[in-house]
Amino acid sequence: MNAPVMTGSDLDERVIPPSAFVADDAAFVDVRLPGSEGKLNFSMIGPGVSENPTQHINLREAHGFNIGAAGMPPGAINNQHLHYTAEVFVSLGGEYEFRVGVEEDQTFEASGRFVLSVPTWIFRGFRNIGIEDSVLYAVLGGDDTGGIMWSPRVLARAADTGLHLLEDNTLLDTAAGDSLDGREIMAPMSEEDVSRLRTYTEAELLARLVSEGDLAWSDHALADSMLPEHASSLAPVIGWGMTMDRDQAPPIYDPHTFSLDWLRVPAGNSVSRHRSHETQCLLVADDGWVLDVNQGDDLLSRDLQPGSVVSIPPGVWRSFRNTGSDPAHLLVVNGGDTRIHLEWPDETVEAARDAGTVIDAGGYLAPAHLVRKHRRSFA
Repeated sequence: MNAPVMTGSDLDERVIPPSAFVADDAAFVDVRLPGSEGKLNFSMIGPGVSENPTQHINLREAHGFNIGAAGMPPGAINNQHLHYTAEVFVSLGGEYEFRVGVEEDQTFEASGRFVLSVPTWIFRGFRNIGIEDSVLYAVLGGDDTGGIMWSPRVLARAADTGLHLLEDNTLLDTAAGDSLDGREIMAPMSEEDVSRLRTYTEAELLARLVSEGDLAWSDHALADSMLPEHASSLAPVIGWGMTMDRDQAPPIYDPHTFSLDWLRVPAGNSVSRHRSHETQCLLVADDGWVLDVNQGDDLLSRDLQPGSVVSIPPGVWRSFRNTGSDPAHLLVVNGGDTRIHLEWPDETVEAARDAGTVIDAGGYLAPAHLVRKHRRSFA
């Protein structure tokens, strides 16, 4: 099958550096509550759960998931709300307190680099407890997230500031002169419905927090990782992802509509040319990364800044190079809840075979001397 070819303008649209993030300070009903002034919302891939119809979206194309971020000054609070689809927080640095439950009755802290998947249909909020501005990324399940449901207390307090959430999930501001006449206001969840929400133990919640020290790396997870100058390590976080190491398993495996893998490449090495037939996005954690797409005369390259979000269309050939002086990390988001079967060019497959490794019928790496080529006839 012929591979799609990206143009330079298409690639530029899909490489979204932090300087291209557009902040919205009026995305949610709680923005006037004490402690929430100054928090910002960004929508890089899809609209996310923003309640502001004028929210800027960098890339509207459906991916099967959304990627956005919260800009959090020190002390900033994102108040209690629940999601209908997966909400996965990704921190590249910072200190946060997370609050779970309609009355914020469970709290825990997380800092540095981490991934946190909060279960659907439970109230959650968070606060920047660090001393610096921070950006907390979020990967959200599905193309249509359904918006969010705020806790009854948040809706009541927001109404006192003039902000009301309508049934169509947009905001109305009576303090700015908007009229409530004939408008359907979102009804708060009843006490009875709140009481029926599932609760989670602290151990269950912390099992969904994966920090750097929790990662289980494999240095033979990709077809080229044993080849000279192509060393890499992979650590699954959510879903079965793209590992080709049959012994790896993710710490979080319930369906999210996407998978997350950490990729680490030593200085001067690269993941060689390959392609995926699923949607794929990269969250760039470190300096030094260069993305190559296409092949031959159509080859295009872009330097990737830390904090960037990058979208790569299905079927496009791509490679990731670490041109820096230290090991570099990428968080790779692949669409879908099934394993990702990467496709490699014949020269990589043959080089791996010469090095003693082949891809077995299950799509995993195996010793070449144990895998025999054979055909069975069913005629």
